[in-house]
Amino acid sequence: MTLPTEHPRLMKRPFTLGELVADGVVHALALLVGVMAFSALLYHVLVRADFGLFAALSIYAAGFFLMFGFSLAYNMAPPSAAKWLLRRFDHSAIYVMIAGTYTAILAQFDPGMTVWLLGAVVWAGAVLGVVVKLALPGRYDGLAVIAYIALGGVGVLAIGPASASLPDASLWLIVLGGVTYVSGVAFYKWHRLRFHNAIWHLCVAIAAGLHFTAIAIAVGHG
Repeated sequence: MTLPTEHPRLMKRPFTLGELVADGVVHALALLVGVMAFSALLYHVLVRADFGLFAALSIYAAGFFLMFGFSLAYNMAPPSAAKWLLRRFDHSAIYVMIAGTYTAILAQFDPGMTVWLLGAVVWAGAVLGVVVKLALPGRYDGLAVIAYIALGGVGVLAIGPASASLPDASLWLIVLGGVTYVSGVAFYKWHRLRFHNAIWHLCVAIAAGLHFTAIAIAVGHG
């Protein structure tokens, strides 16, 4: 599989070795911290014998490692058919990460129709996004970032239940994580800026860390 010859991705300047190294370091650190953080959180929940929450957090962890794992593989791979195949999985994994994060957050809510409805909407959107990325590679890329942000922003519809179920610190960290992610899009699009890709991925990693902290606080509060 290769991208269409006129695809904007092929028009970008090649990254320097320094930029690739910086990007690889950001990914490696995110994965290393993720291994330690998720291991501690999952162990804490397992000791409590809260198996429903453990399942939700496992889905969340899977989304995290799929996203950063495929992103690392794609961004470090040299131009080739394999790289463009990895690109499909990289972009698809972002949807899984978003839905997995929602799953972990919604697991903190009191059971109710809002939880199930929001979960269904987010996962339906994620599945649709994955199908488009895998079945129609290279198409609608201009809308993809908007789709990621829109899917992440669906949670504002549940601000009432969220305020009632989550600690204030968790709510603010979730919002701050969203703002960090959206702010990072500017660097993602700033192709002429050296190290823009590494800065973009650093913003993603920081946003993921803020969301993890929010979830960890909520788990400890519960």
